[in-house]
Amino acid sequence: MMHLTLRQLKVFQAVAQHLNYTQAARSLHLSQPAVSMQVKQLEESVGLPLFEQMGKKIQLTEAGHEVSQYARTIFQTFEEMEEVLDALKGAETGHLDIAVASTVNYFCTTPAGGVSPPLSRHRTAPQRD
Repeated sequence: MMHLTLRQLKVFQAVAQHLNYTQAARSLHLSQPAVSMQVKQLEESVGLPLFEQMGKKIQLTEAGHEVSQYARTIFQTFEEMEEVLDALKGAETGHLDIAVASTVNYFCTTPAGGVSPPLSRHRTAPQRD
């Protein structure tokens, strides 16, 4: 049975996207050796090389292409799961614009149905006996 982690897949996906360990490391805010180690551990779990060296460049092997496709599906499914769980919690996400008029106090009505005078910026404290 393979033992791989989401972190290894995330690092692998970054390398697969950039086809460069250093650029992948920068995008993940990791050191290049840390990225190399994660990819190596993933390759050991899979039992196949995921990248091949072509001069100074790297490219995905057939196994690398397969792992990349499955990793995309895994992360997409994980994202969908998070959205569903957030919706169940009542924490739906979206974009909300709120505007407030600076003259809102002119539109406040009094209990008698009239318009209240503008609110004063300075109020006096109530007198105590």
